Amino acid sequence: MITNFKQWLSQLRQQPLLTLEATQELRTVWTVMVFACVFLLGSAMGYFQWFLEMAPCENCVYIRFSQFCILIAGVIIIINPKHTLLKIIGLVLAWYGIIYGLDKAIILSGQHVASHAADTGLDLFQSGQGANACSLEPKFPLGLPLHEWLPYEFAPSGICGEDDWSLFGLNMAQYCIISYCVFIACALPLTIAFITKMLKRGK
Repeated sequence: MITNFKQWLSQLRQQPLLTLEATQELRTVWTVMVFACVFLLGSAMGYFQWFLEMAPCENCVYIRFSQFCILIAGVIIIINPKHTLLKIIGLVLAWYGIIYGLDKAIILSGQHVASHAADTGLDLFQSGQGANACSLEPKFPLGLPLHEWLPYEFAPSGICGEDDWSLFGLNMAQYCIISYCVFIACALPLTIAFITKMLKRGK
């Protein structure tokens, strides 16, 4: 039984796989994932969209959709982290959200380069992003009309890559890429541990 973070680190050093197998069956780690998504979505809609009045672009709402997928995946797993079917559904949805969101964040980062090409002395063709375009009619997976159901959250009204916000020299798209890399770094060992434990049960 893991009672605190220091003990968890100690056990991880001594028995990494067994510790991860036990960790992926705890609600705590999946709750952290859910709250991370709540923070990212809250920042996007509360700080950027409402406070800074930055209109979301097409790829921005796709990134939001991906984070909602990860959030819902975490909630599904939290119901019962030891339930195999719930865990499989949750992990599949989480990985879908991570991969989908990372792809859109990389595209958005390229569009940011294109939109600010003149500021860096490049033209659109030198930046490699001359053909990028942004639509006000998003196409969500499965044809979901999320922009009609929840327009504030999912209806794009901005132009991709044209924001001027930055923090420590990084723009919003780059921070999104970093956040997905963190999700991967956290989810990958837990997923491997889950698969390993399932294989052990099957023997």
